[in-house]
Amino acid sequence: MGRPLSDVLVIGGSGLLGQHLVEEAKARGFPVQATYAGGAIPGAIRMELADLEGTIRTLVRLRPKVVLLAAAMTDVDGCESHPEQAAVINAEAPGEIAKACASLGARLVHFSTDYVFEGSTQAAYREGDPAEPRSAYGQTKLAGERTVLKALPSALLLRTSANFGWNRLRTKTNAVTWILEKLRRNEPVPLFTDQWVTPSYVPDVARIAFDLLDRDADGTFHVGSKDCRNRLEMGQAVCETFRLPETLLKPIRLADLPLKAPRPLRSCLATARIERVLKIRVPTFADSLADMRDHEPTAGENRTAKR
Repeated sequence: MGRPLSDVLVIGGSGLLGQHLVEEAKARGFPVQATYAGGAIPGAIRMELADLEGTIRTLVRLRPKVVLLAAAMTDVDGCESHPEQAAVINAEAPGEIAKACASLGARLVHFSTDYVFEGSTQAAYREGDPAEPRSAYGQTKLAGERTVLKALPSALLLRTSANFGWNRLRTKTNAVTWILEKLRRNEPVPLFTDQWVTPSYVPDVARIAFDLLDRDADGTFHVGSKDCRNRLEMGQAVCETFRLPETLLKPIRLADLPLKAPRPLRSCLATARIERVLKIRVPTFADSLADMRDHEPTAGENRTAKR
């Protein structure tokens, strides 16, 4: 048997974004291979980004035409406690993967975060605005952006914010399913009134990634909802869309919490460039919630927020 080939490789295919990238690749008819680092998923390959040599060996063996790098160390406080580990996973590994893609002639899509911004401006951040991260997570992700673009200037770099959507492979919650889960258990939901984001709906992120590949685009793009909301406003929109009581929503302030890592308070992402390049209308948060409601997994499927 010859060595296995894969047109599309999704690194981090067991995560929320990664699983939707895999689904999108399959929907478009591409042979796709996924990797995981935590619990095994059927048909996927184990890959630890901290094992740089093993990661590159896997890339060379698979020889993909397109690599989508959705894996990262995303625990913000964990990155603050273990900055060296975060630097390897979020900065060094992406650079090595980019070098391998350059050698293989493969396209690379690297996913980053709004946390690369300082987060004190009222205006939404554009792709070219200065990045001044406040946390080790943001600093290592920014370093990863730079190592990727240095090794492979033709790479696609997509920044997202407060990712949400149905998680069919893991019980881990996200920006929306955490709210839904607590509401459906009749539990109070503490939500920040002083942290503003442009939530990214992962099915849309996946579609946009492949649409940009189809157009042979490169460079940096912001992918998120059209509107900028604080976390409490997100909860109110969830209640309205899923017809749940707002009485369980409890306003709190991020600034009052003794968190280890600082967070940006206003890291909204401007999406005008993605609209211009793809000639699309970026959906509002309410639009995406409605789509999420209409595509809730059935009782027999794995998902969070449905008990």
